[in-house]
Amino acid sequence: MRFALVLWGSMAINAFLCARACGQSPAATASVQIVNATCTPVITLRINNRVAYESFPQGLKTADFPTSMLRAVYEAQDARTGSRATSARISYAAGSCQLLVILGDFSREIPPGQLRQPGRAVTADLGPYPPNVLFQVYSHESSEAPVRLRVLNGMPGKGLTLLAGPTETVIRPGESAVLAGQPARAQYFAKVDGESIPFLMRQEGQIRNAMVIFFLRGGRPDFMRAFENTAAGSIGETERAAQGERR
Repeated sequence: MRFALVLWGSMAINAFLCARACGQSPAATASVQIVNATCTPVITLRINNRVAYESFPQGLKTADFPTSMLRAVYEAQDARTGSRATSARISYAAGSCQLLVILGDFSREIPPGQLRQPGRAVTADLGPYPPNVLFQVYSHESSEAPVRLRVLNGMPGKGLTLLAGPTETVIRPGESAVLAGQPARAQYFAKVDGESIPFLMRQEGQIRNAMVIFFLRGGRPDFMRAFENTAAGSIGETERAAQGERR
């Protein structure tokens, strides 16, 4: 599985290095990291009709490898049911660093472009709509300490209240809240269905803007972290997200 997740990135990196070694001008690239924050255990992800990640578990993110595909269409397939959801065509600016977050539960009762909201009844006369999956793109930006923290609610049907000191922010499913001027180390709490979920943001070395993404694992809230990388073409191995890490 680990090999399958990094194969696509290795091919793009090798092509880039080969062109450079041969004295050719490499094609324009962008660095794109993909986060699977869907509410289904495993997806297969295709990029431009080609299988890029055959087995991509929820709570994982890819390396932010350089890609020359500045225009891409993504297709996420629920490995359990075979249900497929396709993105619009996404364009990336050359030299940019981007984060693609995939959210949703592949249900078919909710109109496209949104997740099910708390208290919204699902009725049989609605739909069926396309599988409920969102493909959201966020641009990486450079920042010096203090930094920006974005908290994203990817939990269909569940509201999230973010507690940052004395400040409370309600985040609806499919939406995010941005906290500016955050220290490199801080404790936060998220309230979901009356449960208080602590999460610690702690950075050492290079200080970067960060994102915390909430999703459902087995019907219960879970979260993962992602950090922005403003050095285009950064190469790293696929990382396992902090699955329910609450320290």
